[in-house]
Amino acid sequence: MTDTAYSVCYSDKITGRDAQIGALYLSVYGEKKPTEAETLTRLMKSPALYGVIAQKGDLFAGFILLLASPDSSDILEICVHPDMRRLGIGRGLLEAALFQARQRRQDKIILEVAEDNLAAQILYQQAGFKQISHRPNYYLRGTAQIDALVMEKQLSGSSKTSP
Repeated sequence: MTDTAYSVCYSDKITGRDAQIGALYLSVYGEKKPTEAETLTRLMKSPALYGVIAQKGDLFAGFILLLASPDSSDILEICVHPDMRRLGIGRGLLEAALFQARQRRQDKIILEVAEDNLAAQILYQQAGFKQISHRPNYYLRGTAQIDALVMEKQLSGSSKTSP
């Protein structure tokens, strides 16, 4: 076997991946209901939604979904298969999404991250995101309410006036 058999492939072809995205979402977030996954995959029909998927061999390793507005994009979800964590897949998905946002000439990207998700916060900080706000009781895990940090990254070189 070669190393390439185990490399991660990233693709912006998310159309037709609804079932895989919904299944991975539910496997990662066991407390979520199937209707929440259906809402997420229903959003994929919007022309404003874009994203990246990661594939490692035959395994659907992860995805990131963003919703574009005229000047910015919001990261709706980033999800990595539990067996594929700590391999740089989340970082690869984020980098690919940042590239796509620049291609779409977005000025910034905004996201929410759970206050207790330190690994994700570090990933976003290393990518240049800065905390801009705080949302109390934003997430619900079982009966626990978790605050969210709102983070933003300004995208240089993506101004609408640049050639």
